[in-house]
Amino acid sequence: MRRASFAWTTAVAAVAAIAVTAVPASAGQAGQAGEIGEIGHGTPGTGEILPYPGQEGLIWIPDWIGDGGAVTGGAYTAGPPVTVTVGCRGGSGGAGEVRVTFTPYYGDTTPVEFTVPCPAEAVDRGSAVVTAEQGRSFHVGVKASAPDVHWGLTVTQPDA
Repeated sequence: MRRASFAWTTAVAAVAAIAVTAVPASAGQAGQAGEIGEIGHGTPGTGEILPYPGQEGLIWIPDWIGDGGAVTGGAYTAGPPVTVTVGCRGGSGGAGEVRVTFTPYYGDTTPVEFTVPCPAEAVDRGSAVVTAEQGRSFHVGVKASAPDVHWGLTVTQPDA
């Protein structure tokens, strides 16, 4: 049942990624990690930093440039844990990094944060695993160290 709604959930996530990134941070705005206002402008890329996650996928953003994120839900609360994976590649200025903040709205709502180094000529990946309850509804923010850093995002949950 959940897998049948994957395309719809992914479409919502992609639209949310675009909507979230359309909210620029004000000059000098401090903001807390994970706040939507902290996420600046970004644009869709034309490549594929991370491949399609298959049947386990809840979200797939294949390529985004600059800051962005997604807001969605869809995990089985009694199912296996949810894995958040971000892959990235540095921009024209060379290597960079992305800071990922996963903010769950259920269960333990403490944000899960990790940083992924982005080599200039390759793709590096980083992941975090959260409980199914935390993956039920969430916001994932990705803050790039430079406006031309490319990144991809998957959120997956294996079938129970």
